[in-house]
Amino acid sequence: MSRKGPFGLWMGMTMNDFESPLEEITPCKFITPVVPKPHSAFERYVCTIAPQSGLSWLKAVGKSIQTNIYGVELKTSFDVMEQKLIATYGQQKKLDFLMPGSIWNEPRDWMQSIINKERVYMSEWSKETGASLTDSLVSVALVLGAFDTSSGYIAIEYTFENANRAEDEIAAMEDDAL
Repeated sequence: MSRKGPFGLWMGMTMNDFESPLEEITPCKFITPVVPKPHSAFERYVCTIAPQSGLSWLKAVGKSIQTNIYGVELKTSFDVMEQKLIATYGQQKKLDFLMPGSIWNEPRDWMQSIINKERVYMSEWSKETGASLTDSLVSVALVLGAFDTSSGYIAIEYTFENANRAEDEIAAMEDDAL
C-alpha cells in the first residue's frame, strides 16, 4: 500500500493514521479541516473511512468564491485548478451541459442552474479518459457548486481502488442494524 497520495492521504488510511481528530457526519464519513499536505484553495476535507478497508474516497472542498450571476469568477477558478490537475494526471473528460427541459437556459441563469443541480460542469480523470493515475486512484473529479447566485466553490473528489469494497463493507454494517 502506497503511503503517498493527494494532500498526503493514502488509500486504506485508518482513523488512527490521521493526526487531527475527525468529525463523523454520517456513518463512516468524516470531515476534517487539517491534512498533512494542505492546499490554499481548500478549507475542509471529507473522507469515507470503512473500518476494514480504510480511506476509500476523499473530497477536498474549496473556499467560497465570490462571482457574478454568469459564474465568471467561479469558472475561472475551476479552469485554473483544472490546468493544475491536467499537469498532474494528464488527459481528462470535461462535461458542461444543461439538463434537458431546464428553464435556467439563459446566460444570466448560469449560477441558478448550478444551485438547482440542472447544470453539470465538471472534469473527470480516469483510465477511460487516458489519465495517468497514481497512488491507488481510480478516478479524480473536479466539480463546482453554488451557495447562492453570487458565490460558489470548487471541489476535487478522489476515488481509490478500494472504494467498492468499502461501500460493500459500509452497506453490510448498516444492514446489520435491520
